[in-house]
Order: sequence, then structure tokens, then C-alpha cells
Amino acid sequence: WMFTLFACIPTIGLGFSPGNTSFSNHLFGESDPLELILYLDMQEVLNDKSDEPLYSPAFLIRKIDHESIRAFNIKVKARGKTRRTANICEFPPLKINFEKKSTEHTVFEGQDKVKLVTHCNESDDYQNYALLEYLAYRTYNTLTDYSYRVRLVNVTYKDIRQNHPDIVKSGFLIEDDAQLADRIGGEVTDKKIWSPDSCNQKAFDVFSLFQFMIGNTDWWVHTRHNVDLISLDDKELIPVPFDFDGAGIISTPYAMPSTKLPISRVKDRFFKGACRTIGNYEETLMLFNQKRSAIETLLENAKFLGKKYKKSAIKYVEDFYAIINNEEEFKKYLGETCDYLHTSTRHLTNMK
Repeated sequence: WMFTLFACIPTIGLGFSPGNTSFSNHLFGESDPLELILYLDMQEVLNDKSDEPLYSPAFLIRKIDHESIRAFNIKVKARGKTRRTANICEFPPLKINFEKKSTEHTVFEGQDKVKLVTHCNESDDYQNYALLEYLAYRTYNTLTDYSYRVRLVNVTYKDIRQNHPDIVKSGFLIEDDAQLADRIGGEVTDKKIWSPDSCNQKAFDVFSLFQFMIGNTDWWVHTRHNVDLISLDDKELIPVPFDFDGAGIISTPYAMPSTKLPISRVKDRFFKGACRTIGNYEETLMLFNQKRSAIETLLENAKFLGKKYKKSAIKYVEDFYAIINNEEEFKKYLGETCDYLHTSTRHLTNMK
């Protein structure tokens, strides 16, 4: 079918010539959204609920302007766990597998396997949830380079068997873990650790306060749940978060806090950082206050986000800053953290 499909695509202005400046920028070096068309076998990809989904042939087109496109033979498969297997998403997250040689002199140059976060379901609500998750990644980029870069994409999904109507939605691509590690001067590690104390303390403080900002408790460092560890050249371990769809700032209908935590709604904040005095967080709090304007501007300028979602997200961030800039209020959260950790230490190895 791939030959037949390709034969139907306009051939003028394909833009294959080496050195084309349209392709010179690195995928995650720009923030403007990419316009893509993805031809895939929807039935095969969307219905794969197996533990190890299989790749299937697909075809990707990047629209550059009104006359130019760039075409790629790729493979694609469903990925993820909860969103894919728990009947939450009609359209699961995807992984795109490029042929490396085909990406030379294009925006995808150097890419191999790239994660695509999709819209999950057709409703406007779910589209906005995906866009809020994209903004969560961008917010963390504002705070630290020890973070996954992302790129917004507008995708038209076409079923190669023509059994499903076209779907036009926005999503985002996520930087590969090996590329992140290379960028920050380290490597991804599977080293076993028993607590976040094994990590670089400053990096973990930024990590945990960010999670507190967006109201996300769906992570555990020691079990690598929604956390990757990067071992720097000096052997320091850096926690890097991903998957924020369980965060209170997004509030997806399926998000629920762990029953091991003393909260009942994801919108309720709980600080899962280290049990330390407020003075130990002075440097980290200063960083967040220095970046406040940039973070709020990022949210304000998100024209692609629905108005009520933008308003809610900005208010949620404002509430965070009200907490951390009120010493007694933040002490209360730190006290809850210390009390909780002291009374639940025996359960730590079972937390997921």
C-alpha cells in the first residue's frame, strides 16, 4: 500500500534538496508548531493492547509551506500504559520510528524513535489536556536544562485503509532520553536507588518543587515511576520528570492520587520533596520566583489553549506562588511531608 499511497501525493516542491534552510533547525530548537500528516493503519495501531505493541508501516508528511512538503517512510506503534490499556484513550500516545538516513537535512535529522503525545479522545476537553501537558514540559524547561524538550505539532491522521475519517488534532513530540542525556553531559542509568537522597539535592529540590507547582504526585524516584535518572560525568544522579497528565493543573477525569497519599483529589497539593527546613529551600524558592514572570508569560501567550483552561492554569500557578511566598503556609506543607514520611517509611519500598 505504501507505493500506492506515495503515488497519490503531489510531487511538486517536495523539498528534498540537501542544505534546505527549512530543515536546518534541530527538532526541539524551535517552538513554532510543525504541520504534519500521518498515514497509518488505525485499526492495527489503535487496537493493540498487548504488553509489547508492534510497529506497523506508516507514512509521515511535513507540510513546510503552501507548495513544499517532506515525506518520510516510518514505522509507528501505540505506547504508554494507563492511557493505552485502561480504556482511557480512544487514540493512544504513539512512538514514531524514523529511518535515520531519510531524515538528513530535515527538521528530524538525527532522530530515531520519537514519542508523540496525542489528543487521547476527540473532545475539546482532551485536546486542551494535551496542550496543558505540553505547557507543563515547557514550564520545566524554563526552570532547568535537566528537562525533556518538546515540540508542538498539528497532525492530520489519515487511515490508510480508509475505514476511519480523518482526525485533525494537536499534540507534541518529546525529546529522546539518550539525546537529553547527551545534551546535559551524562547517560541514562538503571542504577538501583532506595530514595531520592541518592540524587543531586539541588536538582531534586527543583524537580520536587516543580511537581508541587503543577500539583503532580504521580511519581516515585526509587521505582522510576514517571522519572528518568541521568548519571552525569561526575556520577551525580539527576531526576528528570515526564508524564504530567495526572497533575492537578490539568485535572484529567481519570487522574487520581495514590491511596498512599493523604489527599483525595489531584487538585489538592501535597509536597513530596525532602523533609528539610524552609531555610534549606531558600535557593530553590529564589529560582522559582526569578522565573515566575517567564512562566506566567508562557501561559498567557498560549493562544492555542482554550480560555477557561488558560485561566484555570494561571490561577493554579498563582496559588502556588502564594504558598511558597508565605513562610507559615509553606512550612505547613513541609510539616505534612515530614509527618507523612516519618509515619510511612515502612511502606516506601512498595510505593508505586
